[in-house]
Amino acid sequence: MERTLSSEPGFRPVNSLLSQFAASRRLFRRSLASLRGAEPDAVTRGWLVVTGGSVGRLGLGFIASIIIARALGPEAFGIFSVLAAVASFAGAGVDLGLTNAAVRRVSAAWSDGSGRAGDIWQTFFWLRVLIVLGVAGAGIALAGPISSMFLDVSGRELYLRLALLGVVATVLSGSVTSMLQATSRFGRLSAVLLVNSGLTVLLAVALAQAGHLTITTALLVLGIGTSLASFALAYTLLPGVWSLRPPEVKLFMYHARDLSRYGVWLWIGSLLGILALHLDLLLVNHWVAPATVGMYALAVTLANKAEVINQSLYTVLLPTASALRTHEEVSGYIRRSLIRSGGIGIGLLPAILLADPLIRLFYGDAYAAASGIFQLLLVVAILNIVLTPLLMLAFTFDRPRVVALADGTRVVALLVAGVVLIPVLETDGAVLARLAAAVAGGVVIVAFVVRQVRSRDDATVQ
Repeated sequence: MERTLSSEPGFRPVNSLLSQFAASRRLFRRSLASLRGAEPDAVTRGWLVVTGGSVGRLGLGFIASIIIARALGPEAFGIFSVLAAVASFAGAGVDLGLTNAAVRRVSAAWSDGSGRAGDIWQTFFWLRVLIVLGVAGAGIALAGPISSMFLDVSGRELYLRLALLGVVATVLSGSVTSMLQATSRFGRLSAVLLVNSGLTVLLAVALAQAGHLTITTALLVLGIGTSLASFALAYTLLPGVWSLRPPEVKLFMYHARDLSRYGVWLWIGSLLGILALHLDLLLVNHWVAPATVGMYALAVTLANKAEVINQSLYTVLLPTASALRTHEEVSGYIRRSLIRSGGIGIGLLPAILLADPLIRLFYGDAYAAASGIFQLLLVVAILNIVLTPLLMLAFTFDRPRVVALADGTRVVALLVAGVVLIPVLETDGAVLARLAAAVAGGVVIVAFVVRQVRSRDDATVQ
């Protein structure tokens, strides 16, 4: 299944879907109001297309999530979620920051018409393929000891092998869809991702109706199969002539060095972010009973959907934060951001109150115990939403490494607190570990902002 742009298989609650749709509609109306009487620029048009596609994929993903959860049951879903977390981390690990680096390089080459875009694409594609085949091949060969030692799924190494093959398929698909992004073909990009989500729903329904929706078929059909279909579709939609033929060795080495140098910090930040998102689930899987792992996995997946809001904030606030200059502008930005984040937090309160009836309605009574965990995790998610605008100030002060430092601090705090608390308090300990991680990352962010603001005079912050 295509996992580009956070399309990892999981569960989407109705309240998150409606909240995202309402927010997107408000932003859409504001954009149209600001552009009334003028033709929208390319960035605005692209944003509107991608936002509309994201809302559609969110709805389709919600339908697929219900089907998968009900068919697998809590215990099998716990195993499936752990495998999804491992696949997500493996995908980030084999990327090495190359995707963002390639998007930047190809975009520049495509716009200046120099003809280098094809060479960069070929290098990027084959570099990613070689890396993922090496890593996945090693993982498949060692699937037995890895699954028994680290994943607590001894005797089920087939699942891990299928998950790693899914990473290979995702890399193939993501390598092509990223070129649609680089060439600003946002309509085609959204179409590919919508087709992927729609195909996932159709296949999930077919498998469930036939009584064949299991962990194996979910990984094989809904994971590998849909990603390969997306790869084929995206390649046919690439503009111009893009060849899958390996590049010349000299060109390959030149562009590979350039992409690797540029992508290293992006890779570190991506790895730490993915690890902070999934580490608690892996720790819970190590110490808690399988059925309880399934409850926690559902709660985490639901709470993580608040990251959709964080991603929207990141997209909208990045250019704003980057343009700030004076202390007055920074102070005004912080004040408005805290008010906005507080409003979003208040808007999410109904999700806390309605968690139990909604989870019972859509996922069944078998998952009822997940509602209390989800309510606590959503509080942590709201804290992260409040901190996101402050993190954007790292770009105001030209300190992108602070983002990696904050994520690294979150990972360390999550690991230490999880190891101490989860064996004793089980899922409650995992929630407290997530809270400790959010607070620790927040301390780093706030300390950085206070230090930078105090170190600048009133005239400029750069």
